Amino acid sequence: MIRIDIATLFPDMCESVLGESIIGRARSAGHIDIVCHNIRDYTENKHNRVDDKPYGGGTGMVMQAQPVYDCIEDIKSKTSLDARVIYMSPQGKVLTQQKVKELAELSNIIILCGHYEGVDQRVLDELCAEEISVGDYVLTGGELPALILADAISRLQEGVLPNSDAYTLESHYNGLLEHPQYSRPEVWRGREVPQVLLTGHHDNIQKWQEEMSLAVTEKKRPDLLYNHRKNGKPYAQYVRIQGREISKSGKPFDIMAYARKLCHSRVFTNREVKQFKRIEEWFKQNLPDPVFDDAEYKKSAVIYYKSAAAVNILEMLMPVLDILTEHNADFDIIFTNTPGKIVYEDDVRIAVI
Repeated sequence: MIRIDIATLFPDMCESVLGESIIGRARSAGHIDIVCHNIRDYTENKHNRVDDKPYGGGTGMVMQAQPVYDCIEDIKSKTSLDARVIYMSPQGKVLTQQKVKELAELSNIIILCGHYEGVDQRVLDELCAEEISVGDYVLTGGELPALILADAISRLQEGVLPNSDAYTLESHYNGLLEHPQYSRPEVWRGREVPQVLLTGHHDNIQKWQEEMSLAVTEKKRPDLLYNHRKNGKPYAQYVRIQGREISKSGKPFDIMAYARKLCHSRVFTNREVKQFKRIEEWFKQNLPDPVFDDAEYKKSAVIYYKSAAAVNILEMLMPVLDILTEHNADFDIIFTNTPGKIVYEDDVRIAVI
């Protein structure tokens, strides 16, 4: 059984959520152990202050190192000195189901909730805290993210859900989004439940669910398909990310060329231009572009990324895709095993006619 300790300034807030529904029942039944600790109990001043002004100036207050450190060390003394310390921070890596599965295998986790302008960096370094984010946005405190993480980990523990199918068949667990779900009545406002689900033929239903899971993922989150395997093989050997606008060559723009065009058209803000220039420089240094290096194919080449490396490329491209989305500049992610005639190839990408 896993034990999750949450160090927070608002333990009652956390308890009010963790005491309800599935997680609340699982705690009562002894399937998981979650304990909330008030960091204010570890202050060394009569006013129970846990924050002070930041060195170097700036707005807001910073949580001090001493009460945070003493709280975490006290928790470790009662649980395990090897307990993983996690700090919920917008600067951390974004939480994924794969990370949740990894953490769910541990026996002790301590989640630190920041507040105000954050926590003194020295205590984070001293505790070797791992930073995790629940998204690229900022909240008033770490309690909501901590509750998200605790919930995600808890539901993977034995006995919390009725059986493993409750989570192994759902979105993200196996790398794809879940197939659509339907319930009674069979017809609602003229919309019918797919007939295959009414047949009782389990093999056909399973095949439909697998096909729909792939279709839903390709439509809503095509980026998830980069690492997807079908029968042990990559879902697609090559991937292309392109803008929907057609270039003079009659083909859709490669995503970087598309972003470059909008940048030169003064569509981007000054901040976005600087951000794009940094990413563009990285691409020039790390991914020699056959379209620009070889004059023979400059006008006719189309760039594809190899699936094996595409997930890393996508990570670099995400800020660009975010900028394009901000300006309603549509783009598509295309998967294929037959991109055409290969005229250039290396470990990362190819150009084809």
